[in-house]
Amino acid sequence: MEPTIKKVSITALAMLLMAGLISNTACSAPSAPSPTEAPAVNLPSVDRSAGAGARASLNEITGELVLPMSAYWYSDRENVIVNSAVASLIFDCVEEAGFTVAPWGGGGKALQDGRYGQWSRKLAAKNGALPEIRIIAGVLDEQPERPVLSAEHQAAETKCTNSVERAGLPELLEGLVGDTSVQNQITRNAVALTERDPEYLTFRQDWENCLAENGLALTEQGSWSLQSGGTKEGEIRVALLEVDCKDSSGGARKPYDILAEYQAAQMKDHQAELNALAEEKADAVERAKQILRDHGVADARL
Repeated sequence: MEPTIKKVSITALAMLLMAGLISNTACSAPSAPSPTEAPAVNLPSVDRSAGAGARASLNEITGELVLPMSAYWYSDRENVIVNSAVASLIFDCVEEAGFTVAPWGGGGKALQDGRYGQWSRKLAAKNGALPEIRIIAGVLDEQPERPVLSAEHQAAETKCTNSVERAGLPELLEGLVGDTSVQNQITRNAVALTERDPEYLTFRQDWENCLAENGLALTEQGSWSLQSGGTKEGEIRVALLEVDCKDSSGGARKPYDILAEYQAAQMKDHQAELNALAEEKADAVERAKQILRDHGVADARL
């Protein structure tokens, strides 16, 4: 799938920024494990009732999902701010090397979460099973694409990208490869625990039964994706039936609320670490904002 943010250039710098500014890059809902074959991971013993009352926030219009652990990751907006600050420092380095760099707007796009398929009736009627795309405004006005850079200019950008790296600003994004942080462990554990939860499994089975009664079939066992006729109208019809079946099985938001409770239940044992992380995140965002202010970005854009 093509990246869904505008390229800055064809250099390593552009690749760094695109990787940081796009969220939830899957084009379709990720396949879920079979209800009878959850992934083999070592899970802690977690009493879901310890997180009772925690709920997911699902925006039916924008497709945005907020879970208890979302407070410890950069929001889409914060991610744009932090990555734009890093880009500004890289551009300073490139200019010090004698090359002119045009300002970049730094906007991004974020995709609706689809780990449990389509959950918004409004978005199903608009997009079928495809995720809604949210536009995240940049901190500067968009600029025309730059022409192809000289080899020397590209080399300078690569060198500066490697030397600046993250400029000491943490990359607080869910699901990064190799991330062993407490927040990522809590998040991953919650997903796996949800897939083993009896209420989740009942919901899933009732949903599959409803699909079968309506003549619908999964693309593969354990998936949250459904087969459709291929036309836009057919995809929308199937997506609406998918949501209908979820509603009749306990509500389209149920798996997300179960996930939220497993997150909240684990957070109680790690609150001191999470409090420190929240401070680290707040400090990083404020430092990024100050970097951008120093580069002429008005507070109204932050």
